[in-house]
Amino acid sequence: MALDAFVRCTCIRDGKAKPHPFPDRLTFDESGDPMLTGDPTEDEWEAHDHWLAQSCEHEGFILSFFLGNITKVGNLRSFLRALQGSLGPRFPILLEKVLYDGTHTGDWLSSKASAALLKEVDTVLHSSDILAESEKEFFTNMKLLCEASIQTGNPIMF
Repeated sequence: MALDAFVRCTCIRDGKAKPHPFPDRLTFDESGDPMLTGDPTEDEWEAHDHWLAQSCEHEGFILSFFLGNITKVGNLRSFLRALQGSLGPRFPILLEKVLYDGTHTGDWLSSKASAALLKEVDTVLHSSDILAESEKEFFTNMKLLCEASIQTGNPIMF
């Protein structure tokens, strides 16, 4: 069980992707994920997924990271709770939207939420002298995901 995160590129939205097999049925869901309208067959979904994986030079993703397994996520959650102390929720997005579970999938944070998350991540990174190497890696990757989300206007997806 693991937690992964990614940000899609803008090639499809910007018209830079290869032609879709069903262009009249291509749409985007609320998270910006390319989808098919109607009642697609299994073969149509397979063709869509195949196209998506080869739609552009980025294969649809500008950034993608393995963030950690369930144990690492639990350890990061404990670390953040200790870091915030009794002052209250200094890391509400990290604790409630990112690290609440080590295996959540299908969740996403809008680019607006990514801007707020970036502030939380930067707060932690300013304490880099107390971070273990794996914690630095996690928060550095989160910073990169936030920046990519803000730059593209696409959400961070888990």
